[in-house]
Amino acid sequence: MPLADKTRLGPYEITGALGAGGMGEVYRAIDTRLGRTVAIKVLWPKLASDPEQRARFEREARAVSSLNHSHICALYDVGTAEGTQFLVLEYLEGETLAARIARGPLPRDQALRFGIEICDALDRAHRQGLTHRDLKPANVMLTSSGTKLLDFGLAKPTTVITDAPGEAATRVGPVTTQGTILGTIEYMAPEQVEGRDADARSDIWAFGCLLFEMLTGARPFQGTTPASIVAAVLEREPSMSSAARASLPPRLQEIIGTCLQKQPDDRWQSARDLARELSRCAAAPAETAVVALAAGAVAMVVVATLWWATRTPQAIVPAGPPVIVLMDSTHPERIYDEETRKAGGTNADDLTDVLRDLPVRLVKENTNGTWHREYEVLQESPSLIVAHRSCFYDATILGEASRQRPFIDLSWDKFEIFAGLIGQANPRTKVLTYSRGSWADETQRAHWVAGMEQRFPPLKGRIDALRVNLDRATFRNPLTAAEIRKLVVAMLNLTPKS
Repeated sequence: MPLADKTRLGPYEITGALGAGGMGEVYRAIDTRLGRTVAIKVLWPKLASDPEQRARFEREARAVSSLNHSHICALYDVGTAEGTQFLVLEYLEGETLAARIARGPLPRDQALRFGIEICDALDRAHRQGLTHRDLKPANVMLTSSGTKLLDFGLAKPTTVITDAPGEAATRVGPVTTQGTILGTIEYMAPEQVEGRDADARSDIWAFGCLLFEMLTGARPFQGTTPASIVAAVLEREPSMSSAARASLPPRLQEIIGTCLQKQPDDRWQSARDLARELSRCAAAPAETAVVALAAGAVAMVVVATLWWATRTPQAIVPAGPPVIVLMDSTHPERIYDEETRKAGGTNADDLTDVLRDLPVRLVKENTNGTWHREYEVLQESPSLIVAHRSCFYDATILGEASRQRPFIDLSWDKFEIFAGLIGQANPRTKVLTYSRGSWADETQRAHWVAGMEQRFPPLKGRIDALRVNLDRATFRNPLTAAEIRKLVVAMLNLTPKS
């Protein structure tokens, strides 16, 4: 029987149902001790009496608890209350990758960014001896801080084909009357559908299926029955339309093809190597970056000019709390905090922690030198954009300062035009930028703000900047965190929680 609202499981109070799966149901709840929202995964009562199923549930708890990664859903607690076994997990706001793909293929830069994040999460798990074994779009959440990998702990499977077309299941041990669905055949590697051992390279096969689907909107191995899907997995090459093939660079097709080799020894042998290849694929050569940055700046000028000349802006007021879009580059030299950099995060991740308890909705947007998602940002109708001044710096530019300087200048120009464009498009959006090296003192900072207001009149009174002190240039520093938090609160006229 489903748990009713206000049901207590120890210190956790149920506030609503989130979904159900083969092992049990997931609920939203409040941790009454800390006042934070969590997700509670409850084992079905009919499975709780099965020692094998209880063991798998406990195994999932051990697996997730051993992982600490920004792109893996965190486990907070495990417990039993009145015979009900449950896991307490990080509560994630967003949508599954499956829901996003249902609306069509993802832009290539977004698919690659998500792919790199998922590979980083897999690499962490694999290095700790854990294989996911059920990687698919439904087990990836898209949140304001990036992707989050869900549902670890699947035991070594045997294969069972269900009666439903297009669906197959893996079960632990012999087939039972429960019919617990633990996996989807379209994402299983050949060795899995044949009942052989699965290892990290099986996850890499599943990732290849997932990346293929993100880029094309279709699964690589299809069929009208479970048997035909199994035959496609075992015998055929991925099914890609001519239009999709023409839209993907040859190198990206090679990367996917290597993931989907029938023999595990012929695939990428580690998620880390795969992430590196995807990063190289995502990064344009330096010469291309110059053209892209310059062309992007020119394009923004044209668009902004047309809007200013022909459009009367109308304020778009979203329902719910104010939206803050956090924009920053993933370039290592642009990330202030060393620990954040080592963990694969950005300044925006640290800012998320600083602003998390404010009455706002935070949306994270990773950027680079070839970023062009102005329309997507506008769709969020943000109340405030908080951006690193060099958030459009190209991720491929390394080396001595003299080589980097022109690219930094171009990234600044592109950001300024972007800010002017957003300011004109939605008269309620404000802009806050920060930098640790742009302004020598407060006078220069104030002069820059005044110059932006003069250059883009719609931004008057709606733009500000923070000069980050070099002696404490990290948002993990309490003083730096307090400074930017104070600016955000003032610009949005917020009332922080006491």
